[in-house]
Amino acid sequence: MVFKNIVLSLIIGVSAVLMSSCTKDEPSVLKIFVRSQANILTPNAQVRIVGDVDKDTPEYLEEKKTNESGVAIFELDELFDQYGKNDDKIAYFTVYAKDTAEFFTLGTARAKQYLTSTETIIINE
Repeated sequence: MVFKNIVLSLIIGVSAVLMSSCTKDEPSVLKIFVRSQANILTPNAQVRIVGDVDKDTPEYLEEKKTNESGVAIFELDELFDQYGKNDDKIAYFTVYAKDTAEFFTLGTARAKQYLTSTETIIINE
């Protein structure tokens, strides 16, 4: 009886270790919400994010348009792959956004590895 309990405990312990090691990491995502001065989400706005090298973020530049909900979604897994093993996996960005305006509106954003980070930028018209 004692032997059965020991074997059962070992099987449960090994199963728990194996199941926890198979978990997949969440993607690293930065969502930029673009709003007008009237606080309305702006579809088809141009959004550019640039890594802030002064804050130890690797060089990075990506540009997208917001979807019909006024959100630009940036997947940052490739950026975080550039970090060293002992580095803090936090990236800082300068955000540029514009719709029909001639000039970009500037903002900042921060993203962490394996998390979905969000930032809102209000476009100057």
